[in-house]
Amino acid sequence: MSAARIARALVHFAPAPRAWVPATQAAIAVAGPPAVFAAFGQLRLGLLAAFGALIVLYLSGQSRRERAAKLPVIAVGFLVGTVIGISTGGSLPTSLLAMSIVAVVFSYVSLTFNVGPPGAIFPVLTAGSMGQLTAPVSMGGGGVDPLLVVSVVALGVVTGYIVIVAPLALRRVRTDDAKLPHDYRWTYSWGTDSVRIFARLTVAIILAVLASSSLGLHHVGWVLLAVISILQKDSDLHLGTLRMAQRLIGTALGVCIALIFMLWIPEGFALVAVVGGLVFGFVFFIRSNLMFALMLVTPMALLLVAGGNRPLLEVSMSTRIIDTVVGGAVAGAVLCVVSVTRKWASHGIGTQRAGGDAFALPRADNSA
Repeated sequence: MSAARIARALVHFAPAPRAWVPATQAAIAVAGPPAVFAAFGQLRLGLLAAFGALIVLYLSGQSRRERAAKLPVIAVGFLVGTVIGISTGGSLPTSLLAMSIVAVVFSYVSLTFNVGPPGAIFPVLTAGSMGQLTAPVSMGGGGVDPLLVVSVVALGVVTGYIVIVAPLALRRVRTDDAKLPHDYRWTYSWGTDSVRIFARLTVAIILAVLASSSLGLHHVGWVLLAVISILQKDSDLHLGTLRMAQRLIGTALGVCIALIFMLWIPEGFALVAVVGGLVFGFVFFIRSNLMFALMLVTPMALLLVAGGNRPLLEVSMSTRIIDTVVGGAVAGAVLCVVSVTRKWASHGIGTQRAGGDAFALPRADNSA
């Protein structure tokens, strides 16, 4: 493939119908709690609540009625991940074990129940971030009261849910929403593609945790984010490789955008507005181009964690680049194994049946 075709594939934009609607909902839900808390001089707590409000990013293509029925399940998952992250954030061995379990379980649930994007990304981000924020300062944490963090994240979850369901109180919204297809049931599916994706994710998560152990405490969550965002969607080798490139480039561009905030760190309502704008862009692009979406979510995540603190933002940027490179390398290694396995199979050396190896890809997948 020529360089021009690769470049076109990286920046290819497939417009999602009415993407501005869920993007607006997400911006309101995520920026709302920080705005309210900022009015009372407690912006830091509002930014923590924004993590819980991230549930609005899920099931964005479904009707409000369906989201009203299903989002509470995702909300519980967010809170469980938060509690696990907080409970284990002060110890490297327990943190590595807990984060690996969170990543594997949420990846499995996302795949088998067709949760859709952003999948396991934000539960892992929340668990890792909350673990770091509540860990003792002597261990590189923020020393924030764990009970306060859980309470504020729960408030954010409730806020996000209200933003989705409150418009149903209007007759016109209910009428329009009733015309949309909806299914209140969670449908379990464990197909061939799901088996392949989950097998690769599990291996990559184990490798990522082992690699993170050498980086120290509070790195594993960010390494896992890179792995999951690259491998959680596509069973096809070429699409997986494309996502790896988009992840690395998007994150690098996102860090470049974050460098702007080293010259000007927004405070108060300006910070709320910036975070809201970045969330809007992320949701708008997430179904169209991963690189553009990650270019915006990276500075958003850094701002939420740093909370307007320049030294913490500086540390976060440098470590996040390293963590993303490590996660990308792990995902790339897994994709290389997939490629080798497929070549062996095509020459009769490996498994001959497409379903016999979760890492192997049938020739029919090469067309993607």
